[in-house]
Amino acid sequence: MENDPKRFIGDIRVSLDARSRISCTFKAIGIWIIIFLSSNLIGGIAGQVGGLVSAMASIQTSFTILSMLTAIILFRDEYRDLMGFRSPPIKSISRVVAISFISSLPTTYLINILASTSKQIQADIQLLIPMTLILAPIGEELLFRGLLLGCLMRCISRWPSIMVSSIIFALVHLPAFTAYSEISLTRFLIFAGALILGVIAGHFKISTDSLIPAIITHSIFNLSGMVTGVMTKLSIWPMGSPFLCGGPGGI
Repeated sequence: MENDPKRFIGDIRVSLDARSRISCTFKAIGIWIIIFLSSNLIGGIAGQVGGLVSAMASIQTSFTILSMLTAIILFRDEYRDLMGFRSPPIKSISRVVAISFISSLPTTYLINILASTSKQIQADIQLLIPMTLILAPIGEELLFRGLLLGCLMRCISRWPSIMVSSIIFALVHLPAFTAYSEISLTRFLIFAGALILGVIAGHFKISTDSLIPAIITHSIFNLSGMVTGVMTKLSIWPMGSPFLCGGPGGI
């Protein structure tokens, strides 16, 4: 794939000289920006009506629907390959699960030990938990590792694509957690944790040609954030604190 002399974004043929790589990359990011902002606008409206849970559910649902529709409209018959809509090799699943736990548990434990927050999430934890473990991994992976990374791979090579998508993924998680902590160390840890998740999930998506391992990795990172959060903060944080929905140790 990386050695093909041409790439496509929609119906536009893009040559891989330096200028075209830059142009193609900005087009890919532009597609992502439109979906991201549109989804957050929808979530903001839903949040005004139904609160935090409605906002989160609306954002993730919008990520899912808009990412799939965009891929189908722009890439037509190629959208399955772009998004990673195929089953991964069975033998790879155990490796994905093992590596995800090995990398996520120490990462989220360190974040929850060092991070600090002074505010609570005002929402039903019973609703936030399945949203954090199921809906968010699906919605965010479709947008970031499916559409964004898939588009970037048609512009630039493997690791630059993974790093660009991972940095964007990490940056957009900062505002969500800034509401619960204004401490610089906490923000840095959230960024670092999201970046690590993005790199691992991106690697799995590309190496298996499937989005499923990336979704599994994302869910495991959030689960680890909950587990290590309970281990480290339960005695001093009340129910409703951010760690119980996968943060600050979860993403």
